[in-house]
Amino acid sequence: MLVQWRFREPAVGFRDTIRRPAHPVDRIQRMAAKELTAATEETPAAKPAAGGTLTAKLKPVKKAPGSAPAATAPATSAAPAAPAPPPPEQLAQWQALEPEQRLALREREAVRMFAQGLEHHQKGELREAVKVYGQALLLNPKLSEIYINMGVALRALGKLESSIACYRRSLVLRPDNAAAHTNLGNVLRQLGRLEVATAAHRQAVKLAPDTAEAHYNLGLVLRDTGESEEAIGCFDKTLELAPEHPGYRWDRSLSLLQKGDLKGGFEEYEWRWKLDRNPPRDFPQPLWDGSDLKGKTILLHHEQGFGDMIHFARYIPMVKARGGTIVVEVPAALSRLFSTIEGVGQVVNAGSELPKFDVYAPMMSLARIFGTTSETIPATVPYLKAPDAHAAQLPATLSPHRKIGIAWAGRPIHKNDANRSCSFNHFIELMGIPETTLYSLQQGPAADDIAEEGCEALIMNLGNKLRDFADIAAVISQLDMVISVDTAIAHLAGAMGKPVWVVVPYPGDWRWLLDRDDSPWYPTARLFRQNRPGSWTPVFDRLRRALRDEITGKA
Repeated sequence: MLVQWRFREPAVGFRDTIRRPAHPVDRIQRMAAKELTAATEETPAAKPAAGGTLTAKLKPVKKAPGSAPAATAPATSAAPAAPAPPPPEQLAQWQALEPEQRLALREREAVRMFAQGLEHHQKGELREAVKVYGQALLLNPKLSEIYINMGVALRALGKLESSIACYRRSLVLRPDNAAAHTNLGNVLRQLGRLEVATAAHRQAVKLAPDTAEAHYNLGLVLRDTGESEEAIGCFDKTLELAPEHPGYRWDRSLSLLQKGDLKGGFEEYEWRWKLDRNPPRDFPQPLWDGSDLKGKTILLHHEQGFGDMIHFARYIPMVKARGGTIVVEVPAALSRLFSTIEGVGQVVNAGSELPKFDVYAPMMSLARIFGTTSETIPATVPYLKAPDAHAAQLPATLSPHRKIGIAWAGRPIHKNDANRSCSFNHFIELMGIPETTLYSLQQGPAADDIAEEGCEALIMNLGNKLRDFADIAAVISQLDMVISVDTAIAHLAGAMGKPVWVVVPYPGDWRWLLDRDDSPWYPTARLFRQNRPGSWTPVFDRLRRALRDEITGKA
């Protein structure tokens, strides 16, 4: 019997299907294959997209029983090696067979090698799987399922165009194969080819209307194109077919938030705690329900990234208004910064022993607890500031030029970093604008771009001298404005009430909503959006003109 195993890969938010071979004599059983759907899991921090999506967070493979963890390191795939020549006596025996016997043996051997390739695939031995799949196709190039599996493996190895070729080969053999259309749509979505990805997923839904994954993957790509209403409809259909699936609920929440339905979106957002990759904290104390805190201590604990913590720190003064003492747990890089927030009684570094507390709340659940809607967003800024005593000072200068901080890349481990970060060269174009002085706030490996492009004399490089976000806040407080990709630095500038221009990828994160150049979360923010995936040049053309107008007073 032919069995399907469903794979979901990190950072992109979609599912690929791989196929399991049957004995060639079981052709009728193979055509009526039983499908086994595995639960999915995501990495913290992994959608392409789902999503996939595309940080490209690939999502880890949900293991079949007894299989080993999947390998994630990219590697090159070898071309399928031809079998060694047989001994003369075996060759003579082969030549003595009737054509029908030869064909049957080749088909049997192809299926055996298909099964062997699947074993390597499920163990995460992707290069070996591709090699063995290729050998199976040399014996029988008409097995469409092998092309599907090879496409999945090649995609996991980062060979996306080769993966597409495999799916197209499979569809030549079986145009009605919904799994091949779904997998093709997934890799096209990962490459940002959203129009053709949408067409592939629509065809998968047409061929398999009762398959939850088909509607789910279509919903993901529709969300990427900004079709939030239709995307939500797809997720609703998915939930009719699989009502308790946490991944479907989670992605539905992101679509609700993207279209501005904050109340419904934050309610669904709680499904994140049902995801395998995101278990809730195991505290014996009760979860805070928003009730009075007089005489009690509440723990607000860390979750997700630096930018998320900065974004939701706006709720801390609202918690304090309910009485009690607030303990905030944050990563060490945020510790000094969060000590400046009104109402914080104690800041604890993540991983340290926690003090006694009576109730707790995850930081990003506060929006739900306070019933936030698009009309009630707490948008009073600043709610963060630099510590009073700090050593981070801008280099002394007598120039009256506009002081502008810039950041062009996020943390590489972020699941969507490949989409949200851009080339440093786009910011080089800003260096020629008169009456401006640029200060780099960029940290990490991307900070080396300044020296590599020979720009040391054109920009003040501060990034790697800044110890934590308190130092970054101190520098931002001395700047006139910040221009940044969608990173924690953009959130920090907005939280401090500093004018901040954010360059937003397509599709953008849910908190930037759709089709607007301002933000209800940050009154001093101005958004410059891509109009298609990967297209940064028009964004920076608009930004450069806007900056010139700002400097000359034409804005």
